[in-house]
Amino acid sequence: MLSTAINKSVSPPTDKQNGRFYQAVWRWHYYAGLLVMPFMLILLLSGLLMLLSKPPESLFAQSSIQVEENAKPLPASQLLAKVRQHYPDASVKLYIAPHNASSAAQFYLQPAAHHQGGHAGHGAGGEQVFIHPYNGEILASQQPAHSLYNWLKDLHGSLFLGKLGDALIETAAGLGILMVLSGLYLAWPRTGWRALSINLRPASRSQWRQVHKVVGLLVTLPLLFFLLSGLAWTNVWGGMLVQPWGSLPGTSFKGAKSAQQHQSMNHTGMHQVPWAMEQTLMPASASGPQTLELDQVIAIAAQQGLSSYRVHFPLDDSGVWTISATTMAGDINNPLQERIVHLDKSNAAVLADIRFADYPLMGQAMAASIPFHQGDLGVWNWLLNVLLVCLILLLSISGLILWWKRRPKRRALAAPPPARPSYSKVAAGLMLLAALCFPLSALAILMIITLDWLVMSRRLALAW
Repeated sequence: MLSTAINKSVSPPTDKQNGRFYQAVWRWHYYAGLLVMPFMLILLLSGLLMLLSKPPESLFAQSSIQVEENAKPLPASQLLAKVRQHYPDASVKLYIAPHNASSAAQFYLQPAAHHQGGHAGHGAGGEQVFIHPYNGEILASQQPAHSLYNWLKDLHGSLFLGKLGDALIETAAGLGILMVLSGLYLAWPRTGWRALSINLRPASRSQWRQVHKVVGLLVTLPLLFFLLSGLAWTNVWGGMLVQPWGSLPGTSFKGAKSAQQHQSMNHTGMHQVPWAMEQTLMPASASGPQTLELDQVIAIAAQQGLSSYRVHFPLDDSGVWTISATTMAGDINNPLQERIVHLDKSNAAVLADIRFADYPLMGQAMAASIPFHQGDLGVWNWLLNVLLVCLILLLSISGLILWWKRRPKRRALAAPPPARPSYSKVAAGLMLLAALCFPLSALAILMIITLDWLVMSRRLALAW
């Protein structure tokens, strides 16, 4: 019988009441896993490929834009003139100085008819141009949005489905958190930590269950971290609920504020504004002609003690020059050193100097966690993330194997484990209460409860 087969594989606690609640939690762990697993596998595989694609793309870019060191580089203004001459119909948005004496300078261009980027980097594509810093020769160009990394990033963030895909990912991530928490309750060693040993010889069901349990306990915190920090990119939980708490909407600038938000400095394939700054309004330059030019901005950056940075050109007639050094853009790998300096284009006055310490607590947490999530804090971070993703993949695969081995014969593959009605209601209530932190996931839980009551429980005689 179905209940007999499942009870043998679960091995619940000996206490009768705890055992019944254990069964109920396991039922909802099963439900969450059933919905989350397809999305979890997509996120894990795309995330792993994103990590693995970084070194080859970086090596290719470095090998293709290396230059022979010369006596003295040309002023940035002369390089800018060369780029504008070569691309007369494009608008220059960004300048990145050479990282060292043998690397190229970079400009980011955008066709004049295109609009600015928006939240999470959604916007019109542009072109990244590499130019020889000693003779002004155009060395290479690429469209960042069309790189393998950004193709994988689009899959990872929206499944190529835009807002619908974003909502599906957000729902799955919220349910994933509930799945991890319920799994932690189920896997917690009630008879001592020695029970967590793994025998890797024959792949029996009990040994796959032990692998699933041990690996799950090992990656609980990293997996929760990846899910929570990844949710910061979503439209509802991240963009509408959490991000405003961690932003700086009331930041004071010298002079007037612009109607533009900082996220307008993002471009497709080049997301470079810290999460805490995206919804903060930009300052505005004083009225008058532009007197500040690129060479002067670079000189001011040196005076401010900045060595690795990028320069954002004014966005409109009242826009400002911006010097930014962020982990999001890859300028630095220490979020504590993040800094954004806004300069009035009319008189070179420093209108704002925003540092990591100026972010609210939530903004600081996200400024540190997002680069870690992406493996941007150095080689150690990249290696650690590859290891963690592989372990989480093992956890997911072992869960799928257990589901296949436990599936009821000659019954629906999605048949849930049995649970007493009263305990199942308590577990469902707790899951729903936790899911209220994630609105889309709470809706999914309500749908599961309704489906369980209308279909599963009655059809399989597993009544609430």
